[in-house]
Amino acid sequence: MNLEGRIAITLSPTEDNAHHVTIDSTRPVHACQMFHGKSIDETLKALPLLFSICGTAQAAAAVRACEQALELSPSTESEKIRQQLIALETIREHLWRTLLGWGDSLGEPPSEQTMARVMTLQQQMRQALTGDTSPFQLQPQLSPSDTVVVSTLQQQLIEIVEHSLLGVPIAQWESITSLDDFWSWSLQQETVATRFIQQLERAGWSHLGECDSSPLPSLEVDLIHQLLDQADFVAQPLWKAIPRETTPFSRTQSPLLEILYTHYGNGLLTRSVARLTELLQQLTQLLNPAPPPSIATYHSSVGVGLSTAARGQLLHRVAVENSQVIRYQILAPTEWNFHPQGVVSQALRQLEPNTATVKQQAALIIHAIDPCVGYDLTLNPTETEH
Repeated sequence: MNLEGRIAITLSPTEDNAHHVTIDSTRPVHACQMFHGKSIDETLKALPLLFSICGTAQAAAAVRACEQALELSPSTESEKIRQQLIALETIREHLWRTLLGWGDSLGEPPSEQTMARVMTLQQQMRQALTGDTSPFQLQPQLSPSDTVVVSTLQQQLIEIVEHSLLGVPIAQWESITSLDDFWSWSLQQETVATRFIQQLERAGWSHLGECDSSPLPSLEVDLIHQLLDQADFVAQPLWKAIPRETTPFSRTQSPLLEILYTHYGNGLLTRSVARLTELLQQLTQLLNPAPPPSIATYHSSVGVGLSTAARGQLLHRVAVENSQVIRYQILAPTEWNFHPQGVVSQALRQLEPNTATVKQQAALIIHAIDPCVGYDLTLNPTETEH
């Protein structure tokens, strides 16, 4: 069984030269009720297997929720390794989008050999970090990581990124803090990233999808539990009555991104560079990852676990009784970003209808916000009044 589902998106032209956007979801957001009555160990073993996307982030959120419900505190080393594995997953997903997705939009053959090398390095790094044990179980007994091997593999990943995406060392790219230097880099280097960025600029699409959106803030413990008690919240979540965004753009900061946001807003160019920036940050910080997101305990026997997946913040909540799950909920980033009035809807609404490339433009926007979600896009040729 797979719990991902699909999103149906329909664009209908409006009289004011924009689009009305309809978003319908067939994602089984309540399917985790299957865990009700299961033991915690059964749930932790089964849950990551049900997700084809972000399985590591799902496993981390699940075990953190169960630990909080049982009042267990994971070791610092366990949480560090969990964060490193989530970072590896995020790096892989971002490379999948940049190396393969951007290349596909350029009409270039896929970089299959490069991605195969990335996958091999990641498997080797996971083995060096965890051996034959899993950090995604209660109170895991982990052997010390082989930091020398991890560091060597990290350097090999860095070399792939520098060669395939940047054309320059990461430190040199991160020193870019002006538009002139940014555009000079994109013209001087010949990589899939620079070609994609130049394609956006030549097509006049750097601003494409620019819209008003509000980032998902830190969650207030009382409010999030009150909202999760509402039956439909996980299907169409609002935070303080506002749709929120949780994406690489909404959580990544750098001097270059500030400059790009000033000139291009949250359009395609800024979002694409945000994904690239986060990829580099996760890669360079892999040996010492950021601490995990957390939320205070609400009351005993109920736990919330958070993880920062490649596509956004993931939340699991579990209620336990006598070591059995009596309620399990998952709030995925897709439900925030693809809310009917959320950031995807707002961005697509800006597209001009009756252009030959509107479907391509819509796909680029969707992939820039969430490249992992399965979706079906329909263009309605009939004008609607909205």
